[in-house]
Amino acid sequence: LWHGAPEPHVPRAYPWLIAPALFFAFAVVAALFAGLLSVAGIAAVRSTAFLAFYLFMTGASILIMPHMLLDGCRYAVTDRHVIWKRGEMRRVIERRAITYGRIHWHRSVPGVGTLELVRAAPFGPFSRQQRVVLHDIAAPDRLLALIRGTTPGEFAGYCDVPLTDRLDAGEHVLWGSAPAGRGVGRSELLIAALGGMTLAVGALYAQRTTSVMLMFERAGLPVRSGTWLMLFFAIAISGGVILSIGCVLLWKGSWGARALGSRTEYILTDTRVLIRRDRTELSVDRRRIVDVAEEPGSGELRDLYLILDGPRAKALNDSGALSWLKPPRSGVPPVLYEVREREQFKQLLLAEKDPKLRDAA
Repeated sequence: LWHGAPEPHVPRAYPWLIAPALFFAFAVVAALFAGLLSVAGIAAVRSTAFLAFYLFMTGASILIMPHMLLDGCRYAVTDRHVIWKRGEMRRVIERRAITYGRIHWHRSVPGVGTLELVRAAPFGPFSRQQRVVLHDIAAPDRLLALIRGTTPGEFAGYCDVPLTDRLDAGEHVLWGSAPAGRGVGRSELLIAALGGMTLAVGALYAQRTTSVMLMFERAGLPVRSGTWLMLFFAIAISGGVILSIGCVLLWKGSWGARALGSRTEYILTDTRVLIRRDRTELSVDRRRIVDVAEEPGSGELRDLYLILDGPRAKALNDSGALSWLKPPRSGVPPVLYEVREREQFKQLLLAEKDPKLRDAA
């Protein structure tokens, strides 16, 4: 029914750029320390230089890895399966067994995104998940409609168009809402706390290394000499990396999470439950939803976890409702966080469900 490949010349996702940048920074620091050891006449110069070389090669390998892993992929959709292929490797997932689809729209190329197809069941010690990811394809929402066996809407493929204007042909909205709370949960608070700890370590590192630099200057090391500059840049790059990581984690777990919460919407239609958080969209077929589990949210609000079923499944997927640590909101799981009109949503969603299956859930 369809076949394709990743769109050419699409900028890589941020992780493919940040990881090699960190390794290159570590390589520069190791090379600077190798130079300092050489000036001081210490015998560990060779091992430190080799460490710098290995770090540089690791960064270069990560930089070209997407070209090796993603650019050669080929995708196909048949009347029964979705097929992912790279070289001699192949992964297949049944279309009717797909629990939900998740679209990650590209940050800078309009109409291009990554389509993630998931079959998730059950929960507990036998938890497993089958995933097929189609990277950098054009109009992923149009392809998802084809996989679901529906007709895409007129504006499918335009990520800047509101979600309600990109529904399938004949699909109707029954309910809509957005998070009503502070937009930050346990996972986000832990990320922010980790960022704060990293910043504290970076501040302590800056204090200690500054005292070391002053000690060397008092001992007679000429300021702005070659040795002084190597030591200064090694300390500055190391401290900059630590402080940058701390700032990113702190922002991601606090202000960033709140900002993304304001760009989150929940939509219930006659065929699907849709969740959109910034550039990520989740689509769950209503036939896969057995029940809804409630967990306390902020204040009087509740978090609604979709209990999911699948063909020939031996158990149900709880979407993380039984976990102490709630799924991070950045991943857009099948969870509606901090919902106020929960009774109306549950009544509309579960009106036609089999009560025996709901009791089993």
